[in-house]
Amino acid sequence: MHIKIIMLLVISLLLQACAGSRASYESLIETKNDTTAIYLSLGETKEILAVSNGFPGWWGFYPGVSSISPQIASVACKDERSLIPFRSPGVIFGGEVCYLTANSLGETWVVPDNKMSRGMSGQVLPENKIKIVVTKP
Repeated sequence: MHIKIIMLLVISLLLQACAGSRASYESLIETKNDTTAIYLSLGETKEILAVSNGFPGWWGFYPGVSSISPQIASVACKDERSLIPFRSPGVIFGGEVCYLTANSLGETWVVPDNKMSRGMSGQVLPENKIKIVVTKP
């Protein structure tokens, strides 16, 4: 009986080390006046992406987010660990959490992309772009 409990704990611990990501930006998208966007107040910061650096690793694709106009809304990523089991960025290997900060009034776009091939595409915005609207607080 004790061996089964120990094996269950070991398997649970190993599963926490799996690579994965959480697209937090999906819960921030709102529709106001027929415009679907992420609405932020000036100076506001929100989590938009969490990525786990676990097993088996990221093979040629590492999730990321880029801002088209960083002077309006910038994206900054930090290495972090989650204290919550089975949640990105991971308890064991940690990962990266990206935050969106509203720097000045206006509108811009953020684009979910591949950090390993960033800057290799053309100037055309992809279909999966997300509009950002920064307003006064």
